[in-house]
Amino acid sequence: FLHASHLIIISLLKQSKTMAKYAYAPLNVEDNPRRRSTRYHDQAAENENSDRIVNERMPMCVGVCVLLAIVYVLSRTGEGAIPLPADPNSSSIRAGVNTNSNTNSNSNLPPLVTPDNSVSTSSVSTVTSATTTPTTPCPVHSFDCPTCDHKCDGLVDPSSIDMGVLRAKALASTPPHIIECSAATDGESQSACHLPPQTRFAALGQKGATLWMTGCSGAGKTTIATALEDRLVKEYGKHVYRLDGDNLRTGINRDLSFSEADRAESVRRTGEIATLFADSGVVTLVGLISPYRGDRDEVRKRHEQQGIPFYEVFLDVPVDELKKRDPKGQYARVESGELKHFTCIDDPYEEPLNPEITLKTHELAIEESADLLFRMLERDGILEGAPKLSPPGLPNPDGDEIVDLHVPAHLKAQRVAEAETLPKVLITDIDLNWLQVIGEGWASPLKGFMREGTLLETLHFNSILVDPFNVTGN
Repeated sequence: FLHASHLIIISLLKQSKTMAKYAYAPLNVEDNPRRRSTRYHDQAAENENSDRIVNERMPMCVGVCVLLAIVYVLSRTGEGAIPLPADPNSSSIRAGVNTNSNTNSNSNLPPLVTPDNSVSTSSVSTVTSATTTPTTPCPVHSFDCPTCDHKCDGLVDPSSIDMGVLRAKALASTPPHIIECSAATDGESQSACHLPPQTRFAALGQKGATLWMTGCSGAGKTTIATALEDRLVKEYGKHVYRLDGDNLRTGINRDLSFSEADRAESVRRTGEIATLFADSGVVTLVGLISPYRGDRDEVRKRHEQQGIPFYEVFLDVPVDELKKRDPKGQYARVESGELKHFTCIDDPYEEPLNPEITLKTHELAIEESADLLFRMLERDGILEGAPKLSPPGLPNPDGDEIVDLHVPAHLKAQRVAEAETLPKVLITDIDLNWLQVIGEGWASPLKGFMREGTLLETLHFNSILVDPFNVTGN
């Protein structure tokens, strides 16, 4: 660009030699009026021709002036320089301009970053091994170098940055409580903010809550959460969603590793999502190892601030049992040395101090563990309204309670062995039919047979007399 501007200037100087030259003409006194009139006409024509030439070349001169101004501005800002690799044996300038320039005039120019991460104080300064002054290199972890003779703004190696430290500083500087609007009450406009929790939960027929399942890998977090979700959705028609590593690590947490700082950030993000879900009335089931107690306590605190029920569910399973299960083959990889820093083996796991419920899943069946969680939600009023039975369209049983006295498959052998030790009675086909009615829940909420006295009390008084000392003999 500079070379092109030099060629234009040289060509203009050559053309300027052919331009009209102005000089004072000698004054002649002529007595002849006719000759004096002819001379005046010739001089007027010459002046007109000179004006025409000037008008033609004036735009070109203005353009040259503008071009020179642009060159001057670019030379002062350094934007026109093209950074080239520094050669200590060369005395040429990076931009290919003559080195006979004043280096003091470039002292105020911004630093130039070269491919070898060196910094030049000027885009047109001379690079020589003899005149180069040693400077302090830019620090890797700092955005500024007060001891250097130049600024190191932006010269940071991303691979050397501790994102956990930066994230902690950013979160610490964020206002913790930003309230844009308060919950609208009944009768007020709901356009500015969300519905009050009571109104929302009454309309949905359920309350929002978070069940945070924590434990070592392979303890059964996802399995039990899936069983509970299946029961709540299919049998009770509740709004339930499950959050675990499978659907979090592939999305919102895919930029996080398994370092301590990134694990903490994973728990924080998941906790915020669970808080929003539960606030909207969804029963949220979270299945994360979440090994550090402090991170889980922060999630609990966040829920308590929002007035949202939070249940910490600890899946307490011995490590030896986990190694036997090893559903993903990870414990075998740890034993072979292929996998390092595995939680509960060579990375710590901090057990909950006061969990709402503890499940020893190596002693309980999947259905039993899910039933314990279901009863906890039912006890605390999280599940409101009558259950929905499958198939749809059939009326709910009396008392809106499902009774199923069938023996689970995994307990069948145990119960058959127990039955062999009990007294035996003969029953008729009608008795067998009544037994089926009781066992399948057709007489819900009854779970057993009535004596005659209790039956009569129910028929005549629509109630049952509680007689713990059997005074009536019934």
